[in-house]
Amino acid sequence: MVVAVGLGVRLGYLFGWMHPAVVDGDPFYYHQAANLFADGRGWPDPFELRYFDRYVPDAQHPPLTSALLAIPSVLGFTGFLSHQIFSCLLGALSVGVVGLVGRRAAGPATGLLAAGIAALYPGMWLNDALVMSETTGILTCALLIAAAHRFWDRRTVADACWLGAALAAAMLARAELALLALVLVVPLIAMSRPLPWRRRLGLLAAAAGTSVAVVAPWTAYNLSRFEEPEFLSSGLGSTLAVTHCEASYFGKYTGWWSFDCIQALDQAPVERSERDVYYREAAYRFIGDNAGELPRVAAARAGRTWGLYRPWQQTEFDGVELRPLGLSRLGMVCLWVLELAAVAGTVVLRRRGVVLLPLLAVPITLTLASVLVYGTTRFRACAEPAVVLLAAVGIAAIVGALRRRRAGLATAEAQRERAK
Repeated sequence: MVVAVGLGVRLGYLFGWMHPAVVDGDPFYYHQAANLFADGRGWPDPFELRYFDRYVPDAQHPPLTSALLAIPSVLGFTGFLSHQIFSCLLGALSVGVVGLVGRRAAGPATGLLAAGIAALYPGMWLNDALVMSETTGILTCALLIAAAHRFWDRRTVADACWLGAALAAAMLARAELALLALVLVVPLIAMSRPLPWRRRLGLLAAAAGTSVAVVAPWTAYNLSRFEEPEFLSSGLGSTLAVTHCEASYFGKYTGWWSFDCIQALDQAPVERSERDVYYREAAYRFIGDNAGELPRVAAARAGRTWGLYRPWQQTEFDGVELRPLGLSRLGMVCLWVLELAAVAGTVVLRRRGVVLLPLLAVPITLTLASVLVYGTTRFRACAEPAVVLLAAVGIAAIVGALRRRRAGLATAEAQRERAK
């Protein structure tokens, strides 16, 4: 029932605010890439193909989002609205996964509360009707958290393989989530006492082998078609190029990104891997020349991602991705409430002896990614399931404490009445 409510909220957002939609930028990329893939045309740059009629191999984004959107495309539903509806279905699926993880981590009541928050909280659904990779990232990170809890409870080879597969799915949704291999998977398996080290190394090998096997077809495909080695994505260079220049280090865009950065560079190569290297080298030169500014800019980036630095300005910047301003600000206020509840939830789980790494790893990873590139609301999206789960634990604990206090006061009052 909660998943159905979540789907209703997402479809209401779609038809109330996002249809008909302007199909441009990343949504255009994912939408057209899905249709091209479904037609058997591989993975070219959709913009080059549409506007210049040139087939240019591309890996600007990892493939999972467009590969999933290709499912309705294969069935004949190739329009943008069809992809929007399918994306909303994926978002509703995330609600169910979050609820199941909450039940495993803190009991049925917390699971239902977590699912309810995930159904209604704008941070969980603002990206769905946009057709962005954040929807896929939210789903894969929720599955990864579930796999991490399952592994911790059982610690079998099969569970290690599921953990590796979930990590690979997250990497194929958002390239920066590859950091979770170091932040989550390796430490979680290393912490698996009292298992002997040989057993832990075997579990790590199982997780790593599964992850490599899942990612290998995409990596092999990229290595066969680019001049320079590209493994997950050829988009790092362009991302760094728009985030490391005067405009993004100083003034109103501090901690964000600006097209002024990339427009100031000379004509870049057309071949995507060579262009990636070209942009990376330009960004590295700027970083070297402005190393003293990095701590200040890094703090601004992290603050933007978590709604702590110029939050209203950030919601205005989010409009470039067609997010409605009013809903973005509602989501920001909800985020502040959930962040406070998540702190309480972290304390509660620690006191209960519940392993925290599966819930903290994604927020840590997304913060690191923001610090390295830029801060924005969409970077936080993949960490929203963890925020919702921790907040649900905190809210459930607070409500339970208030009920116990009320029951204690009622009992004391009854005792006083009997004494009279």
